[in-house]
Amino acid sequence: MLKTTTALTVLIVSTAGMAFAAGPEPTPVAPVVVAPPPPPFWAGGYVGAQLGYAFSDFDLGSITTPDDFNEDSVIGGITAGYLWDLGNGWYLGPEFQYDFADLSVADSTTGDSADFDEIARLKLIAGYELGNGLLFGSVGVAYASLDTVGGVFDAIDGSDTSYVVGVGYDYRVGDNWTVGGEYQYHNFTGIGDAGGDVDVNTIHLRAMYRF
Repeated sequence: MLKTTTALTVLIVSTAGMAFAAGPEPTPVAPVVVAPPPPPFWAGGYVGAQLGYAFSDFDLGSITTPDDFNEDSVIGGITAGYLWDLGNGWYLGPEFQYDFADLSVADSTTGDSADFDEIARLKLIAGYELGNGLLFGSVGVAYASLDTVGGVFDAIDGSDTSYVVGVGYDYRVGDNWTVGGEYQYHNFTGIGDAGGDVDVNTIHLRAMYRF
């Protein structure tokens, strides 16, 4: 009887020790899935519109007196572009911009007039991300069309392609929307037979939808 009791005690102790050593069944751990970082907000295509003001200086090259006329007017149109992410907060890409214009100057002595109807621009944009905004500069070519009535403004009759430079800032206001401002300077030289010059400064407010 003693042997049986001893054997039973040894068996119980051994079984308890093995159970204690094994411990409870481990709880399965779900694998951690790391979400990829979102793509850079400013990279990709965008379209939008702009509205602003133009300050123009018509120089007829001393072919008449007075030979300098200044005119300011509202200007506005559409924009489309694309930016590539260069890394470290830098972006680069092309932008096309078209503005309707209503700049008109007139010679009070003759009634002759000149109308500045439109500006189209193809620019290279370089920008740097600052918080929720993008500070950018631009350089490119601009096309302008001018129509004249009478002989005084024949010096600037026709169209011209010249350069445009600018600086601006866009600010993120939603998942896809930005608003901002932009200044641009245009210099059209040698327009018409007498080589008239037109300088145009523009200031725009712009709103863009980014894809």
